[in-house]
Amino acid sequence: MRIWLILAGLMGAEAVICGAISAHADLSDYGRELIEKAAQYEVWHALALIGVAILAKEKSRIILAAGIFFTLGVSLFCGTLYVKGFWEFTLFPMSAPLGGTCLILGWLCLAAYGVKKQQPLP
Repeated sequence: MRIWLILAGLMGAEAVICGAISAHADLSDYGRELIEKAAQYEVWHALALIGVAILAKEKSRIILAAGIFFTLGVSLFCGTLYVKGFWEFTLFPMSAPLGGTCLILGWLCLAAYGVKKQQPLP
């Protein structure tokens, strides 16, 4: 699905933009640390979405779930860290742990797909 590639590109761009802004903004050390962590996680999961885009041609519900979990996870986990780092408040209680859980579930979906897959991967 093209959407995963589009989201991967947007996530990668956002991570670079936020990282660059944090390097030049007047932030606390803790705020800068949060933003750097968020950018790092976002880049890794943008790369994971490229893998999802490659595997999505097989129309697997497990791969669809992985893409959804990665997207939700980045939005919640990284979004929470960005908001907290830049503006010093939290989106809502437990938003970061919920996002982290979604990221883990995305990786577990990829693992489940690998276990279920009978033919060689593309």
